[in-house]
Amino acid sequence: MTSRTALRTALQGWRDRVRAELFDSLLPFWERHGVDREHGGYHDHLDLDGTRFDDKKHIGLQAQALWFWSRLVSEVERRPEWISAARSGVHLLTGPARRADGRMFAVLTRDGRGAAIASSPRNDLFTANALAEWARASGTAEDLEVARKALETALSVARASQVVDAERLPAAIPTSSLDTLTLAFDALDSYELASPGYVADHERFWRSRLALHMRPEFDLVLENVAVDGSVISGPEGRLVCPGRWLVAARQMFERAASSGDQRGVDVALSAMESALDFGWDGDDGGLYLYLDRDGFSPVQIEWSRKLAWVHSAALLATLSAYAATQSMRWLERFEQVADYTFAHFPDPAHGDWFASLDRRNRVSQRFKSGPRKGGFSTARTLLRCDQLLGDLVERMK
Repeated sequence: MTSRTALRTALQGWRDRVRAELFDSLLPFWERHGVDREHGGYHDHLDLDGTRFDDKKHIGLQAQALWFWSRLVSEVERRPEWISAARSGVHLLTGPARRADGRMFAVLTRDGRGAAIASSPRNDLFTANALAEWARASGTAEDLEVARKALETALSVARASQVVDAERLPAAIPTSSLDTLTLAFDALDSYELASPGYVADHERFWRSRLALHMRPEFDLVLENVAVDGSVISGPEGRLVCPGRWLVAARQMFERAASSGDQRGVDVALSAMESALDFGWDGDDGGLYLYLDRDGFSPVQIEWSRKLAWVHSAALLATLSAYAATQSMRWLERFEQVADYTFAHFPDPAHGDWFASLDRRNRVSQRFKSGPRKGGFSTARTLLRCDQLLGDLVERMK
């Protein structure tokens, strides 16, 4: 049996590693290269060493960056440079990034002109999440009201997006997307911290929708289901994303644990374990990006890649489960993921993490930020893991 002293030493060792990655690698990289001090917002396209290779700004990435700088201000330290970095994103997202109809552009030029729009609610949800976290950091009623309006718009768009295709196309199936659900829960979580109690009615709807994706008959969580809960045929309906599966299971676990719902806790923990078992590459380690429920080859060309955000999701899910249950099997799961993640994704030469590995764990894209990847899903995970590990170590004194 693991002694208390040895366990505390192991947990402190993991915390030291997490803090080193966050505060000595990721954060310095983004402080040096990420903030656009001339036009506001953040630089999206950064090469291996931080060199910019494009000037466009993708709103989802801008919002993720704002969330992280705001969370640092809220929970770590009110450093002037972090507040300034956050304000840079606020000005962009509440100004040029917002369209006349209240929704968000998808892409801006560096100087803030709209360059692309998207029907997906992703940018709206990312923005609502970020502005809620900023409202918490600033503590002003004005910022909270801006965040509330952004949240209401985003959730309305997210609900409508799941049926709009069916209204236009007779053969289209109204579809619920797990991606949309997890982003909605992120936004609700941030707003709940900023203004407790407001989101309860929204929670009920999105929880009911999440339940449609939890499929005990398959022992997995589906990426796409019909809004009536029926299973969709074909590759779209069989698609599984282990990373998003883990995010959804963790969100479900945290809600069940906070409300004393033991059955919900058990279902969520089982879903986490199934995601790790189903998604893990038994030959080369790591979690696949996509898999097919029935074992067919996924139609997504990138299906076998190992992505940093997927492994970040696994780190947080397994550590959250261990912190709540104190079960050694969850610490072992965390260590399995952590051993792989810290061995393959960090870039000790330049800072930050690589986004993508191929199936054999070789770096497949060297940039640190691009149209679909910034540094902040990893940074967010490391910050939360640091807090969880710090609490665990403190409780063992």
